[in-house]
Amino acid sequence: MRGLLRSAILNLFGSVLLTFFPLSSLFPYLYIDANERSAKRFSPDRVFNYTSLLLSKEDNMLYVGARETLFALNITDISRTQLHRNVSMSVCFILEDRKREECSFKGKDLQTDCFNYIKILLRVNSTHLYVCGTYAFSPICAYINTSDFSLVRNEMGEIVVEDGRGRCPFNPEYKSTAIMADGELYAGTVSNFQGNEPIIYKSLGQGTALKTENSLNWLQDPAFVGSAYIQESLPKGNIVGDDDKIYFFFSEAGKEFDFFDNTIVSRIARVCKGDKGGERVLQKKWTTFLKAQLLCSLPDDGFPFNIIQDMFVLTPSKEAWKSTVFYGVFTSQWYKGASGSSAVCAFTMDQVEEAFNGRYREVNRETQQWYTYNHPVPEPRPGACITNTARAQGISSSLHMPDKVLNFVKDHFLMDSMIRSLPLLLKRNVRYTQLAVHRVQALHKTYDVLFIGTDDGRIHKAINVKDKMYIIEELVIFPEPQSVQHIELDDEKGLLFVSSYSGLVEIPLANCSNYQSCGECVLSRDPYCAWTGKQCSNIKHAPTKRLVHFHYLNDIVGITFRMISFQLINDKNIYSQFCYNELENLKWQTSMCFE
Repeated sequence: MRGLLRSAILNLFGSVLLTFFPLSSLFPYLYIDANERSAKRFSPDRVFNYTSLLLSKEDNMLYVGARETLFALNITDISRTQLHRNVSMSVCFILEDRKREECSFKGKDLQTDCFNYIKILLRVNSTHLYVCGTYAFSPICAYINTSDFSLVRNEMGEIVVEDGRGRCPFNPEYKSTAIMADGELYAGTVSNFQGNEPIIYKSLGQGTALKTENSLNWLQDPAFVGSAYIQESLPKGNIVGDDDKIYFFFSEAGKEFDFFDNTIVSRIARVCKGDKGGERVLQKKWTTFLKAQLLCSLPDDGFPFNIIQDMFVLTPSKEAWKSTVFYGVFTSQWYKGASGSSAVCAFTMDQVEEAFNGRYREVNRETQQWYTYNHPVPEPRPGACITNTARAQGISSSLHMPDKVLNFVKDHFLMDSMIRSLPLLLKRNVRYTQLAVHRVQALHKTYDVLFIGTDDGRIHKAINVKDKMYIIEELVIFPEPQSVQHIELDDEKGLLFVSSYSGLVEIPLANCSNYQSCGECVLSRDPYCAWTGKQCSNIKHAPTKRLVHFHYLNDIVGITFRMISFQLINDKNIYSQFCYNELENLKWQTSMCFE
């Protein structure tokens, strides 16, 4: 289906005057079926629940985890012949029937619960993957050799299998996250069959295994949606001497809000990569676990979108981590107007650091009420990583941290300050589930382009212009309504991979050929596209020489076109465009859009 706004067609000599109303940020300029976007599909028979995607640029592969199956697909065309290896229980063990019967005997559904759902799919090193599955409510993990795409075996020829508890959830419906950092696995999940023991757990590698302390209620029934590894020790030799950090994003019960039962809040939590636990206090537990509230709310009445659905962490480069932006999609546990509204909010690293460097909250164990802790805190700062300040005091490891510091952090793991953001985008009657973000170099500056998945199988392509979001495209990805479960973005090849219950779809980030005239190309505000004088083309494929307006035209910040006049000169339609840029308060004229 073509765009809602189209360029006027000249059928007579003379000039025509058209007035365009401001383009709304809520309604896409272009509605497209995925079949019109050079989509490639992967959906083999009797394979379901494509829950895990791993983009591997090292070997040009996309690894896909589904129910009882793992695939390796060619990035450039996922519909080509693929390598695949069934990692169902019959391959891992010969006890498939017994395990499924045990699962059913424990009260789980034999037709839905008692399978092996791939939940973790990560690269350990250049030659191996680490994969974990629910394995009929008895999670296991294994290694995959990428050279021949086979399960790693020991000297006896047996598949090397590890206990997945604390790494992978038991229940395939449970939201969990995992990330690998220098060969160590950091997972946010549950550690028991009942699903009531949440945990943030570090394992693998040579370091000490660490976990959160359940008895202290550091986590309150969390639903994890993502995690990120940020190398805050860079650049090497910096004056602070800070450590790298692992961030977790989740929603949980907000026990600090006693005025309303069952209030859910969104959180960001962090731990330090160099954490080794305590010597006497917090042995084999995190000594750097802290969490803060993320608040995405409306500006007028403060109505909160309090349930985070996904988070994308955009870091320009490893050493530019201070410029990191956290993009999240949120929904609300309460209804206001129409049900199913969603919001997109963004948080900066400065905001996050300010919260974690601020005051703590403390709970009264008798009344269970939380309040701000306004008293002096011990040194070094509780919950902080080992920095040059701590080293100057003779503390080079968390094992050397004073007991008073560790005792303090046991009870003061919640930060007092909320990390606030107003919605960049608010969409009613839509439930967003996933997102991916690409920072694009347009003609004259960079823009953040968001690809946001919905619960009925669509992708909204939106652009962030001066902290306001505009939806420029809507793609119908799947023929039947189904939730977008995962999105992976390949910025080098310009491809987007979207998975759901029934399959996987590969689409290009941009298809400028959908805009068939100069007016459509410019009005689309697509930073990937520009008008060449003859056609709408991808800027990435433009000539290497300096681009100027009369060769390539696109208008990102010029949201409102006040007037477009058309003239017929020498049998060529020449658009003379007079655009008033409301955002820049700038008036300009171009006249080189040839048809």
